[in-house]
Amino acid sequence: MNDVMFKIWLWSGIILLVGEFILPGLVVMFLGMGSLTVALAIHLNYINGITEQLITFFVSSTIYLLTLRFLVIRLVPTDTNKANVDEDAEVIGLIVEVVQTIPAGGLGRINHSDSSWQAKSNSEVEITESSKVKIIGRENITWIVEAI
Repeated sequence: MNDVMFKIWLWSGIILLVGEFILPGLVVMFLGMGSLTVALAIHLNYINGITEQLITFFVSSTIYLLTLRFLVIRLVPTDTNKANVDEDAEVIGLIVEVVQTIPAGGLGRINHSDSSWQAKSNSEVEITESSKVKIIGRENITWIVEAI
């Protein structure tokens, strides 16, 4: 029985380690290492029952995942870089055209980036269609504009 379980855990570990090349992300590798840990413990007769095997697998995989993954991520450089994705900074200050009249303190529509967007004006004056406005902010998906 132990010989069969040893082979199952050993091959599971090998398959998971090879699977890391197919599904990169440094998770599958540590599960494979957990499987190999169980196979080693069975081979050395430290554990026998399936309950001990599963506990050893979960504990060792978790320890590997929580410790070694962060170490590997820090030491191995990646090709990813974090770009500034704050689109509001690029848009605020743009002059755009009103495509649907914006009543005083109400909602209308503007044309921005080849699309029609909901817009709101905080002024007490109605902004008519075809006039130009300046984008000054955003509330969720509604642009805040002011007449120019």
